[in-house]
Amino acid sequence: MGKKSEKAQKDKVAAGNAEDESRNSANASMERASLTVGDYQCTGILEQDFPELCGRAGFTESEIPRVTLCHRTAVTPTSEKNAADDSDGASDKDNPGGGGPTKDKFSYFKPKIEVETEGEDGKSVKVIFVHGWKIDHRMMGIFSKCLPALTALQGISLWNVALTESTFSQFLEILPHCPNIKTVVLEGNPLPEQSYYKLISDHLPLVRISLRNNMITDDGAKLISQALQSLKTNNKNLATLNLSFNHISDLGAGYLAEALRMDRSLLCLDLSHNQIGDQGTLALAEVLGPFPLTHKEIVERRRLLMDKDSHELQRSPTLSRNGDARNDRPQSHQSYAAVEKPEKAPAASKTNKSMAKKKDKDKDPQKKEEKSTTSLQGGNSTVSGQGGQAKKEDPKAAKKQLPNPEQKNSKVKPVRSASKRVPLTEHELHVEPAEITHPLLEPAESRDGKVFLPGNRVLINLNLLRNRITEKGLNGLLAAVEAQESKLIPGSKSHTGLLRLCVGNLFPPDNETFIKLQELMLSRDPIHKLSRLSADEQTQ
Repeated sequence: MGKKSEKAQKDKVAAGNAEDESRNSANASMERASLTVGDYQCTGILEQDFPELCGRAGFTESEIPRVTLCHRTAVTPTSEKNAADDSDGASDKDNPGGGGPTKDKFSYFKPKIEVETEGEDGKSVKVIFVHGWKIDHRMMGIFSKCLPALTALQGISLWNVALTESTFSQFLEILPHCPNIKTVVLEGNPLPEQSYYKLISDHLPLVRISLRNNMITDDGAKLISQALQSLKTNNKNLATLNLSFNHISDLGAGYLAEALRMDRSLLCLDLSHNQIGDQGTLALAEVLGPFPLTHKEIVERRRLLMDKDSHELQRSPTLSRNGDARNDRPQSHQSYAAVEKPEKAPAASKTNKSMAKKKDKDKDPQKKEEKSTTSLQGGNSTVSGQGGQAKKEDPKAAKKQLPNPEQKNSKVKPVRSASKRVPLTEHELHVEPAEITHPLLEPAESRDGKVFLPGNRVLINLNLLRNRITEKGLNGLLAAVEAQESKLIPGSKSHTGLLRLCVGNLFPPDNETFIKLQELMLSRDPIHKLSRLSADEQTQ
């Protein structure tokens, strides 16, 4: 028995060593493949770069997915057969035994990359579709090399590609290197840790994110809500978020409602085909209409108001058009005024001389011009230091000539004119763009001892189809829409409120609340208005 156990132990050790050797050889081959892939310089033409990179990574010719143009129309068996024949260069004539159709009838399901192109040459890839085949680490490494070279790439759709947490992390590392990427579709790719929230970030300028059919639960909705709340106020990128066909209940809807309180970027939110009931619906309806601020939000609002006031006070002296305030003027201005007063002529003699000047002006207009010329010359000589002529000049003319730096009074210190401002610093010269108003700084109302904000008027499309909403939730939605329909609070002229609302759920179609809500939304739906206008034009 002892010899047998020792032999079994030796066999186990040998098997483990062999497994380690095979794993090390596999890792070494992957490293060599990555080095080979890294040496290749992509041309930006996907049909050329992708097969070359796959070959360098160790894929055989039969394993390399084809790059084809995307066809939006449904493919019939005949057209499918013709497309397969055209792509593979095979036909019934080439296979007289009749094996052609049998050989190619599954070509539609072979791994391929569908692309949408733009431009006259058709080489600029705009959108990439990968549907129904697994993307492993090697393939994601190839994508990390060829996708950033596609300068016109705007969208990536990965449907049912068996993403894992590690391959998803690789995908996240690719996105920042695609500067024009706007749309990401990850559907049918459930992740155990539900890390989809990492797509919602300030350094990823995504506009549309679709996460349908990913088995997202309330925990995933909470992570997404926290990501939305962590975005900066000036981040207005994300406009559409699709969370349909998941497992979000009232709790998850409440988390998303928390994000909508201060989010002023999201335009469309799709929560259809989930498990949302009346409680979650009421939470969403509350943030669409006027809602009271919490204690924490009130404290934050006061802090923002104080920061805004202090910022305006710091900027107000440099932005004044009329110069500094009298109390803020330099002491040289005030000392100059004190020195200037004793030099002025007495009030009586000043009045007599002004009356005499008026009579001379009425008698001879030409003398007027001569006197004005001599008075200006006398003013210049006075500022140059001839104190005897200071009484003969017009004090106003003397003041106008004082800022001249070459003509200084010996009794007065050099004074810089108030019209000549101190040179602005680089920070003051930098013209900042118009600041985006923080949601907590929106016009508010005080009512019943609470502070109310006007609500989220940015969200224009909300889809709640196929959930568990009853008439109780309908009443909350109706109250929110009616509140948006009422007069706008001053300062919110750019916020329109809901334009489309889908709520077909657990109530009959002849429900009075549903009919009233439907009529109210039809009057706001822009698509319905356009169709009605076109129908009226056709009848006329």
